[in-house]
Amino acid sequence: MPELPEVETVVRRLAKVLPGKVIKSIEVLRDKSFQGKSNQLKARQIIRVNRRAKMIHLEIEGDHDLLIHLKMTGQLVFVGNGQKIGGGHPTGDWVNELPSNHTRAIINFQDGSILYFNDMRVFGWMRMLDQPALEKEFNRYGPDANSDELTVDYFKKVFAHRSIPIKQAIMDNVLLSGIGNIYASEALFYAGIHPQRSAKSLIHAEWKKLHQAIRMVLDEGIKAGGTTFDGKYVNADGLAGHYQDKLMVYGRAGELCLNCQTKIGKIKLAGRGSYFCPRCQT
Repeated sequence: MPELPEVETVVRRLAKVLPGKVIKSIEVLRDKSFQGKSNQLKARQIIRVNRRAKMIHLEIEGDHDLLIHLKMTGQLVFVGNGQKIGGGHPTGDWVNELPSNHTRAIINFQDGSILYFNDMRVFGWMRMLDQPALEKEFNRYGPDANSDELTVDYFKKVFAHRSIPIKQAIMDNVLLSGIGNIYASEALFYAGIHPQRSAKSLIHAEWKKLHQAIRMVLDEGIKAGGTTFDGKYVNADGLAGHYQDKLMVYGRAGELCLNCQTKIGKIKLAGRGSYFCPRCQT
């Protein structure tokens, strides 16, 4: 599933082409994939493209906005102005004729351009939400992991009394949104903290290191266009992100640590594979 850098990359690219577009019609090809009365968005203009947690937020004039979650295999493809721009799961839909067998919804704009929502496994969704419902949805999540709200003091206030493993804590989107398995593993490596350490065992200096490490790996992930691991994600140009080339521990079990030459370990933590260096992380 895409994490904060992958979704942020899609948002930044689509933000260059979608604002100002006026919706002509929305074709819903799979009811499960689109929630709301799509005709209410007819003749409405897209104001801006934002991100909240791992969701894409299309701010639209009028009473309802559109919230999109790509989940495991979702994909957005914009076709128009002589270009094709998209992001999400890298199936052949990037180059195949659209709509494809995986297209679940189509947003047609008045200028002839089109936004396709493709989703092979049908876990992703588009939801029309009014402002109260949107605020309620957003309030389910903690501050963005790369926002100014995320400070060392916030870490200590929210996490320091918890006995759960630190990796599990920072992946809890109720407390901190946008962090998934890849970037949690990498941030803990750079902070020198073992993923099984209880959150409440960390001292101030470690919270400070972790705060800096999270910001660093997310910033680097965004600059690299995200991570493409096992062919699971491409950015908004339909190209693979390349942060995977910089991974220090994630997906490298049994390989040598690039820092100390110790073999990278892998354990199961909260049902997820967790990678770490036994020597660099304590």
